[in-house]
Amino acid sequence: MRDAEQAAHVIGKLLKYVGEDRVLWGTDSIWYGSPQDQIMAFRAFQISDEFHQKFGYPKLTPQIRAKIFGLNGAAAYGLTPTEVRKSTARDPLGRARVAYREAPDPSFLTYGPKNRREFFRLLALNDR
Repeated sequence: MRDAEQAAHVIGKLLKYVGEDRVLWGTDSIWYGSPQDQIMAFRAFQISDEFHQKFGYPKLTPQIRAKIFGLNGAAAYGLTPTEVRKSTARDPLGRARVAYREAPDPSFLTYGPKNRREFFRLLALNDR
């Protein structure tokens, strides 16, 4: 997460030489906490056009990300996303997910200034 060029090489080489159907997201979150920051970083991550042309790395498309984030794992167990959705919609976790979508808690509502202009406006109010 600290070096985008090195990350591009790692992901690019995996996709180029191992194949997009054999790369799977995994974490050690059971020991070190939520990997949400890493997930968000990977969702936004792109392999540059320069690396695409120079090294032949594939572009990170939404379809490739979907495979990496779970579709490849489902295939390893002989499952299809449709089968998984049907069974999980009825289990306690699926019901909790639906309830959360209807009334999210925490809401992740951001308080305070959200950009530079709002920050300086708030500073000006405090100087009065």
